[in-house]
Formats: sequence, C-alpha cells, structure tokens
Amino acid sequence: MGHSADSATDRTCLIEAAVARYADGLREAGNPLALRPELWVTCERQARQIFGECIDTLHGTQVRVAEEAELASMALGVQRSFEKVPPIDSVHAARLLFDVGVGTLTEAAAHLPAELALSRSLTAVRMLHDAIFTRVSAAAIGYESATLRDVGQASTARRHRIARDLHDHIGSSISLALRCLDLYAMEQASGATPPRDRLADARQALRDVFGFTRSMVSGLRVNELHDGLKEEIDAYSAASSDRPAEVRSRIDGDESWLPEQTRQELFLVVREALRNAFTHAKADRIDVAVRIYPDAVHATVTDDGVGLPERRDGEGTGLRAMRQRVSALGGTLELTGEPGRGTRVRLRIPLDGTEAGA
Repeated sequence: MGHSADSATDRTCLIEAAVARYADGLREAGNPLALRPELWVTCERQARQIFGECIDTLHGTQVRVAEEAELASMALGVQRSFEKVPPIDSVHAARLLFDVGVGTLTEAAAHLPAELALSRSLTAVRMLHDAIFTRVSAAAIGYESATLRDVGQASTARRHRIARDLHDHIGSSISLALRCLDLYAMEQASGATPPRDRLADARQALRDVFGFTRSMVSGLRVNELHDGLKEEIDAYSAASSDRPAEVRSRIDGDESWLPEQTRQELFLVVREALRNAFTHAKADRIDVAVRIYPDAVHATVTDDGVGLPERRDGEGTGLRAMRQRVSALGGTLELTGEPGRGTRVRLRIPLDGTEAGA
C-alpha cells in the first residue's frame, strides 16, 4: 500500500481508537456482542478489518472485500445462531459500526490535501457501506441456514414421533380389532366356544383408536394403560391369540418404581414385540419377562417362531419405533434370532428415580 512508517502508525492508532469507541458503544447499549467474550473476539476482528479497509481506501488504495471475509462472516452468522444472539443485536452493531467508521474517516480526512479530501472521503464511506453490507448479508445467510437446519431437525423429530404414535397406537389397535374379528369369524365357522367376547375386544380396540385420535387432535396426553403391566400384557395377548395359554408373562419388582412415561413406553414396546410374534413369527409359545430394579428395568420377549432371516433389508416401521422409544428413554434394545430358532427382543431402560410412581 506504500504507507510510510508514520502513516502506518497513524493507521494503527486510528483503528485502535475506532475499535475502542465501537466496543464502548456496544457495551453502553448492552449489546451481547461486546458483553460476551466469545462473541467479541470475532466481532472485534471483523471491525478491525472493516476500519482498515476504509482507511486504506481513504489513502487511495483500491480495496475489495475479500471472499475470505464473506466466508468468515457466514460462519459468524452460524455462530450467532448457535449462541442464540437475536438478529436485531447484529443490526444495531452494524449501525454503530457505520457511525464510528464515518467519524473515524472524517477525522482521518482532515489530514488529507484539501483537493483530495472530499472525493476520497466519499469513496471511503462508500467502501465502509459496502464492507458492512457485504458482511452483514453473508452473516444473515449463515444465521438463516443454521436456524432453518434447527427447524428442520425439530420437524424431522416431530415427524418420527408422529409416525411412531400412528403405528403403535392407531395401527396396533386397528390390527388388534381386525384380529379379534378374524378370530370371531373363525370360531363362528367352526362352532367352537370362544374363550373371550371377541366383539367386545374389537370394540375396545376401536375405542382406543378413537381415544388416541381425539388426544392427538386436542394435544392431550393419552394414557394407554388402564391397569397394571401384567394385566395389560395378558389382556392384549388373550385378545390377539386363539390359544390363551401360548403367552406366559412375568413381572418381577415394584411397578411403582417406574415413571409413568417409562411404564407407558415399555408397554408399547412389549406390545409391539408381541404383535410381531403373533403376526410374523408364527410362534407357538411366547415368554414375556419384565424385571424392575431400582436403577433400571429389563424386559425380554422371546418366541419359538420362524426366527430372523439371514439377510434383512433394514428395519420395519414397528421395530424402528420400538428402538426409538427405548432410545428416547436412554435405553438400549437388542433383537436376536436365527432362521427356525425363534426371536428374542431384549431391552434395558435406566431409571433415574424421578417421577417414580407418578
């Protein structure tokens, strides 16, 4: 740029003074960009670059905003989105930066030859405007992209939750109702005495669908369990099976140790495992074991059905929903099985002691 030692010193002094005024202005306004050290580091660096570009322009150097500066500003926008900095604080900071920059250029222009002062000042102010506008625009793009990504992730999580609820609540209950009607038709055709009132079971399953649909519309939480875990598991097994003795369930431990949400989710996972055993495994026998400890609940659903194929193309909606429900509670779920040797679903959910017995 061809600055002399004195002009370089003056340039440094001007930048330091401008940065100090900028920082004071932000602090007086309570702007988080100066009050939070992790934000001020990048904000200060950017201000120094802008003041330097404008002073160089004032002294006749042709300056363009570097692409690196735009990329840095875009990253700055992402950072401010992560740090939850309101965009209005960045706008106010940009306005203060412009005001401080104009004042600094006015001060510096006083030392230029009179015939150059006006034209150089106008060019430098235009540079100041462009430098700020370019960086603010890039930062806005970064901020917007980060915010949209957060919204997209939240929407994706919400879609997954809705898909799980539709599958496990509505899909499972409709499946149970159809199963009850099929059993009713089979028993009527064979003249066998039904062990249960199949039509009553079908009506109850459809009432559950109605109740859950209404809860989704109203936003109220649905309570799937009307009784204890064992009673609910046995009732579902009996309603789904034409052989009441094929399912054996056992609950060890105090069910009141389970937070209500964990109890609800545990039942949905076990019920889905049972439904898979009835529907896909063609099992003759299914064992359900739930063990409740003070710090965790373990559960296994084991059947003697057709087992798992040697090769599987991903996981179905039901298994994926089971895994997501357990994972959301901080637990793990394992599915094992071999062709012709049955399937076992094993899960473990930690208990942190909160909401116990709620």
